Amino acid sequence: MLLQFKFKNYKCFYNETCLDLVATQEKRHIESTINVNGNNILPVIAVHGANASGKSSLLEALNYMFSFIKYSNKMDIKNDLPINPFLFSQKSLNENSEYEVSIALGSFEYRYGFSLNKNQIDEEWLYLKKFALNTRAKQKIIFERTKNQITFGKLYSKYEKTWNLFSNDINTEKLLVLSSIAIKEEKDILRDLYDYIKKFDFRIESEFKKSSIDILKENDAVYGKFQKIINEFDPCLLGVNIEEVETNEGKMYNICGIHKTIDDAKKNLLLPLHLESNGTIRIFNIMPTILKNLEMGGVLCIDEMDVKLHPLLFKKIVNMYMDKSINKNNAQLIYTAHSTFLFNSNDLRRDELYLIDKDKLGISKLYSLSEFRNLRVDADYEKKYLTGQFGAIPYDE
Repeated sequence: MLLQFKFKNYKCFYNETCLDLVATQEKRHIESTINVNGNNILPVIAVHGANASGKSSLLEALNYMFSFIKYSNKMDIKNDLPINPFLFSQKSLNENSEYEVSIALGSFEYRYGFSLNKNQIDEEWLYLKKFALNTRAKQKIIFERTKNQITFGKLYSKYEKTWNLFSNDINTEKLLVLSSIAIKEEKDILRDLYDYIKKFDFRIESEFKKSSIDILKENDAVYGKFQKIINEFDPCLLGVNIEEVETNEGKMYNICGIHKTIDDAKKNLLLPLHLESNGTIRIFNIMPTILKNLEMGGVLCIDEMDVKLHPLLFKKIVNMYMDKSINKNNAQLIYTAHSTFLFNSNDLRRDELYLIDKDKLGISKLYSLSEFRNLRVDADYEKKYLTGQFGAIPYDE
């Protein structure tokens, strides 16, 4: 499970920023948290803030890190590394960007990160320690890197041979140690960590539906759950039919909603997806990914999840992650939204409600409601937020 994500010098986030998914001491909704070796971990993080405050950039930073890990070995080492530093300062343009995650796998916590600029990976590190409640376990080094100087911990010297397979043949200043070694390992620590990161998914409102088609065609269990959910929210929509057809341009898919007709109860009408409501299309674009995430575990980020969704469907999605009978594999959801429908203590904990505010210099800051020490759990969070008491709203003076 994802425990923490830290980064700095990425887009509108210049200073070190931390998203913490380890639950605080708050007792409210403790049953909805996920217990991992005695530690309570949050299944959901909701991020709110004004337009252009940095909500999307927060999710994009995590997507950037995990995508860079997944595709590090597929990049052309002749090209500059893809970086997105804070642009409104000459100083930041010449500084490294830095990313770090803490992940719990089994009985251990792994802390992995790297700093980089367009020319090279400057630093990279991976540590582990026992992950258990009230345990002061000593952190062990798996590897540490400064430019191309790599030091492996005593218990992990076997990885040095694998790394040397790369470093003896090509310039590795733009390659990650984690990715390079993990793809050569069938199992073990680095492979497990790499495989967990590969589960990560990121969805934005305008994305094409191809990924949903793939999920529904490849996973019968997800397809069945998807059909049930869309029928619950639209009884006239019996399901979705996906038909593969051959065209001059190759394989294409005809996607249609299955509807009842009033003329013949035994006959259904296939309505092309583009003629369905925007809400139905939105459900088709994100719900298969959500169901797959709940089935497999891992982290899913959805930008503007509330767009075109009825508040009750929005709430149902969030509740699915809190329901242990549904979320059996410790999936986690991080989403942004403008709707304040769930911005209350009845639905979410204070440490699950995050805000992003941007100052007059264009620097974004991330913080949670748990940082407001005098905030009562029975307070009207929504009213306080919309009246500017928490910041992170448009035109706040």
